[in-house]
Amino acid sequence: MAMEAAATDARALPRRSLGGLIAISIFWFALNFHWQALLGLVIPGQVYGLLFREAPVGTLAAQASWVNDHVPLTLALIEVPGLIIALLANPFFGLLSDRTPGALGRRRPYILAGTVVNVVGLAVMALAPTAFIVGGSGNALAPSVLVLLAGLLLTQLANNAAAAPFHALLPDLVPQEQRGRASGFMGLAQLLGTIGGALVPALFGFNSAALLKGAQTFAAYNTGIVRSYAVVAGVIVAMAALTAFTVRERPWSPATRAGSADRAGEGERGSAERIPEVTPTAGHTWRDLIVTLVAVVVVVVGGLALLQARLGLSLTADSLNVVQLIAVVVAAIGAMRAFDFRPRRHPDFSWVLATRLLVMMGIYIVYGFLLLYMQNVANAANPEAATSTFLIILTITAAISTAFAGWASDRLGRKRMVYLSGSFMAVVGGAFVLAPYILPGGILNVIFVAGAFFGLGYGAYIAVDWALVADVLPSEETFARDMGVWNIVFTIPQALAVVFGAWLLALGLALGSRGLGYTFLFISFAIFCVLGTVTVRYIKGVK
Repeated sequence: MAMEAAATDARALPRRSLGGLIAISIFWFALNFHWQALLGLVIPGQVYGLLFREAPVGTLAAQASWVNDHVPLTLALIEVPGLIIALLANPFFGLLSDRTPGALGRRRPYILAGTVVNVVGLAVMALAPTAFIVGGSGNALAPSVLVLLAGLLLTQLANNAAAAPFHALLPDLVPQEQRGRASGFMGLAQLLGTIGGALVPALFGFNSAALLKGAQTFAAYNTGIVRSYAVVAGVIVAMAALTAFTVRERPWSPATRAGSADRAGEGERGSAERIPEVTPTAGHTWRDLIVTLVAVVVVVVGGLALLQARLGLSLTADSLNVVQLIAVVVAAIGAMRAFDFRPRRHPDFSWVLATRLLVMMGIYIVYGFLLLYMQNVANAANPEAATSTFLIILTITAAISTAFAGWASDRLGRKRMVYLSGSFMAVVGGAFVLAPYILPGGILNVIFVAGAFFGLGYGAYIAVDWALVADVLPSEETFARDMGVWNIVFTIPQALAVVFGAWLLALGLALGSRGLGYTFLFISFAIFCVLGTVTVRYIKGVK
């Protein structure tokens, strides 16, 4: 098979030092820091601030009520286009990177140039929206909000231009017998980046509740937002520079392409019949991308028009999520077609994608509704604090298992680590389902223990995730493009989980019980984890 040829090439690579393995992971820390800070805190906080200034003139209480009513829809309208950009841009820039020769290597020019433009996008988001504020406009999509959207689209495009080539560094440079350790460092970088991105912006003191109550001025609030953007920009620039200066790529030129393709053909059909790896032509890729973009625009415009046609439907955050879901699925299918994803030709790669899709679906369906569970089922006195405690416990145990699981997968096999991680995460689903019925007075204690098990499983999975896909990539010629396709199945669950989870909660309410909806939610979580574990057994080329 083609992946076996790639594995052979990987084994021919020199072993990397501990420092070399860490160097490959540091930009992953920056990327997770970047998006956790922006999507988790900074952009929602900025939307609160902009809508506060755009709120109709009236009492402070009336303005606060208007802001709270419009934040979900405005936030969804801002973030939806970025998901589409990420789906298409990641494999596209990966493909460009795969075909780029030069003294700096195939990956570093994109990491550096993409980061520079990324910072420009962050500057637009931080500084430009306030210049377009129309005070008291009563418009939830005022020019200030649209400028923020434009800056976010530029940031998404540039960030994916840097991220897609970076994703290929691990399969490019790490021999197969070290990929578990390298993947473990990637998992640890992801955890640290996520924690840093969640904590650092909070240190700058912008507080939406205080703003809406009049306890904090907009000037002070916006200063905290701008400083948060500055820290995000500083982190990603520093990590991109460290990556560029510490990671040395192997020499590559277009002449090596034929050799790689021939090796892939040998693995697929045997040495007697060499069939080169088929890659999409530039015309084929561009044609499919244009068709995909047109289809996405038709879905979005048609969906919004339908919601505004007074047919018993209305434009709300929930209805917009459905439009987003359809658009994301259309974009994902189009991207996979454009970038030559062939399940029958590369079954192992396809099964790895299926595994990641299912596991991420389970994780996001928990993550997106955890705060609501703490509030509505666990009856926590402080739901936000309870959620934070759960996440802290999870992160600590995940860091412990990440450090062990990557190393263990090099010796015991990738599949065993996935089986172990899936089992631990499935326990969490059972705990969330049973706790309200067995220990109604001690739900929080059960959930905190379950969080520790979830962390052990989650840490083990992310420690093996990169190594698993690196072992089955179809061809050395298209590492970055195929890693971009792999990244698509990280994005799709973010849209699916929100809509699917909301439907399950609505079903519970329709049956007369708010708690029953959460029971359905966590049963589905356990099912996704089990399915994501079972699919690993069909991967033939990895032990």
